[in-house]
Amino acid sequence: MIKEHILEKQKRVRQKIIVVASSVFNKYGFKKATIEDIAKTAGMGKSSIYYYFKSKEDIFEAVVEQEAIELNLELTEKVINTNDNPKEKVKNYVLIRMKFLKEMVNFFEALKDDYLRNLPFTIRIRKKYDKQEQQMLSKIFNEGVSQDIFYLNNIEFTALALVTFLKGLESSLIINEEMEYADLEENLDRILEVIFHGILK
Repeated sequence: MIKEHILEKQKRVRQKIIVVASSVFNKYGFKKATIEDIAKTAGMGKSSIYYYFKSKEDIFEAVVEQEAIELNLELTEKVINTNDNPKEKVKNYVLIRMKFLKEMVNFFEALKDDYLRNLPFTIRIRKKYDKQEQQMLSKIFNEGVSQDIFYLNNIEFTALALVTFLKGLESSLIINEEMEYADLEENLDRILEVIFHGILK
C-alpha cells in the first residue's frame, strides 16, 4: 500500500513536470529553455527534476509524446468514434488533425526545427504516430468499403498514401505559419475531390 502511494505520488510529480515544461518550452523554445527555468516554474530544485528526467532532451521527449497522445485522443473522440459517414470522417480527420497540430506548439516545433527533427526521439515518436495514423485511417476506409462508399483494392496502402499527403500539408503549414484554419477548410473540399475521384475524366 505504501509502495503504491509512493508510485502514485511520483507519477503525479512527473506529470506536473511535463505540464510545466510544456509551458516553458512554449515560451522560450527548446534551445533557450533550461532545466533551471523548468525547476523554477515548477517550484522544485534542479536535483528533483533530474530524479525524474536525465536531461532537457528527455523532458522535451515526454512533452512531445504527451502532445501526440492528446492529438490521438482528439481524433479518436471527434472522428473515429462518431456516427458520421466515412467520407465526412476523412474530411473531419484532416481538418481536426491540421488545426490541432498548429496548437501543439512543441510537437509543431519538433517538426519544423532541423535540429529537433533529426533527434532520435523525434524520429521515434513520429514513426509511432505515423503507424497510429495509418491504423485510424484504415479503420475509416474499412467502414467506407463495408458501406459501399469507397472502392479500395488496398486499404493499408491508401492509408499510407494519405498520411504521406498530410505530411505535405504539414510542410505548407511550417513554411507558411500565417496559413489560417479557414483557408485550409476552404480548399480541403477541392483537395478531397482529387483524392476521392482522381484527375481522369
